Amino acid sequence: MLTRTLLALVFLPLPGQSPVPPVVAPTEMCRGMGGLLVARTRGVMDNRTRTARRTHPNIGLVKATYRISLVRMEMDEAGSFKEVPSINVVGQVSPESLVRFSPREVTLEPQESQTVRLQARKPAELQAGEYRIHMIFRAIPPTPEPPPESTPSGPPKGISIKLIPVYGLAIPVIVRQGETSADVTLADLALDPQGRTILFRLERRGNQSVYGDLKAVFVPKVGPKETVCEANGVAVYTPNPARRVLLAVTTVAPGGRLAHGRLHLTYSLPPREGGAVLAEGFLDVP
Repeated sequence: MLTRTLLALVFLPLPGQSPVPPVVAPTEMCRGMGGLLVARTRGVMDNRTRTARRTHPNIGLVKATYRISLVRMEMDEAGSFKEVPSINVVGQVSPESLVRFSPREVTLEPQESQTVRLQARKPAELQAGEYRIHMIFRAIPPTPEPPPESTPSGPPKGISIKLIPVYGLAIPVIVRQGETSADVTLADLALDPQGRTILFRLERRGNQSVYGDLKAVFVPKVGPKETVCEANGVAVYTPNPARRVLLAVTTVAPGGRLAHGRLHLTYSLPPREGGAVLAEGFLDVP
């Protein structure tokens, strides 16, 4: 079995999330609220590409409406996101002003799709670097049916309150200007005492985010090597210099833990971007 992870999607709301969340989502395609399916988990527009398209089908069984907006979000060292106020600072470019998109609200019947179009709007004086905003899809709850009328039997005895949660998901939208680059290393690679969790830090340098797939292969002293964990779409966004990561190990080794061998961890570009290895690390396991 493989443990796969997707971290480019951010589900809202996020209260009460663990400060060091494990990496545990299954695939690069993710089903959101109301059956919304998101196949691409980020949008990047650079010097060569100033437009982007995202097609989102409703694979649910009921009609659903989504409102689309842009918000600023920050990632902490544990990989969690939080929404931050949109404050325009004199002399700084507002990331919201760099992206135009349409439509801003969609209603999808079951199995119907909608394409969202994005366009980068770069002013002539825009400084080199990377600018990021998140596109939020928020589900609009259906209007509840009014309760059937009934003959009152007396005065009201209390207040009835019904809470309807509003769910959403966020997709990073990145605009790059001029020369951007980044390097990444794997640091502080370790196993927990039970040998079931891989702990390490992704350390980033440069003026560009890093985004890739993690793969852990265990080579025992006796027997064939085994892929014990994979995590797709793991990012360190600017301006963060590092991110702490936990990977849950899935192994059929006796005792359910890694022992007596060597762990090889790689961080690579996604296959659609060439699959080049960006960083790798080794750990001897007694």
